[in-house]
Amino acid sequence: MYRFLIFCIILFFNGLGHAAIYHWIDEQGGTHYSQRPPRDKTIISQKIVFKSMATAFDQQPQPTIQDSANEIAKSNAERQAAHEKIQQEAKENSRLQERCATSKKNLVELDFGGNRLYKDADGNYSRLDAEDKNQQRAQLTAFINENCY
Repeated sequence: MYRFLIFCIILFFNGLGHAAIYHWIDEQGGTHYSQRPPRDKTIISQKIVFKSMATAFDQQPQPTIQDSANEIAKSNAERQAAHEKIQQEAKENSRLQERCATSKKNLVELDFGGNRLYKDADGNYSRLDAEDKNQQRAQLTAFINENCY
């Protein structure tokens, strides 16, 4: 029953899509529009054909499933790249904040630490003389002014 009903509905709308309208002007100058041509064959009528919405959509190329899948994959890749970029920027910002905190701590220790032993990169301990302290202080201050806020 439902199949028959759907079939009838499709036939009904299909017939509307192919309808034509005739336009003519009668002897008194009146303009007429009709779905049938005039009965008087001496009157010249013009057939107006219009396209239904279904035919307008049919003319546009429909994307295939593969095209849609490619667009989704491209969109996902762009989103993933943007997410990774944000994460990388957050990690770099975190490292910079850690370096800023360490530099500020080292500057305070350098100014108020007295004559302490300092460990170098090789693990050796040594004391800094006044010139080395000033140089270290200048480097730390420059880094803090340039990178920390």
